[in-house]
Amino acid sequence: MKVKIISIILFLSFISKAETKEIPYTLDDRDRLLRVEESIQTLNIRFDDLNSKFDSRFDSIQKQIDFSNNLMLTLIAGLLGTVIYMWWDRRAANAPLKDAIEDESKKTKNLIKALKEYSDSHPELKTIFDRAAIL
Repeated sequence: MKVKIISIILFLSFISKAETKEIPYTLDDRDRLLRVEESIQTLNIRFDDLNSKFDSRFDSIQKQIDFSNNLMLTLIAGLLGTVIYMWWDRRAANAPLKDAIEDESKKTKNLIKALKEYSDSHPELKTIFDRAAIL
């Protein structure tokens, strides 16, 4: 037991000497530290320059994309406007034609009705219409 206590005391004394040993800080160490700090500062400057270059490139790319989007929207609006105008124009141009066709259809129906009435009193005409499958 005494041996253990003595060995612990000796061990602690060596540890205390190891902890109190001072490492000298030389001028060379100071110079090295200053050089490392300068290198870090120059790297920071370089990274800042690269960031600004990338930002300017991304800004120019974004402007090109915005221009392309605006151009596409303009083209789509132009095509849509053209299609709507063509639809409206055809509808407006076909309205008189549609009315004329309806008038001619009414006239044709009246003519067929008159011919039917006339063919009732003229059997020869009725025979001709029956052969031609008109009435």
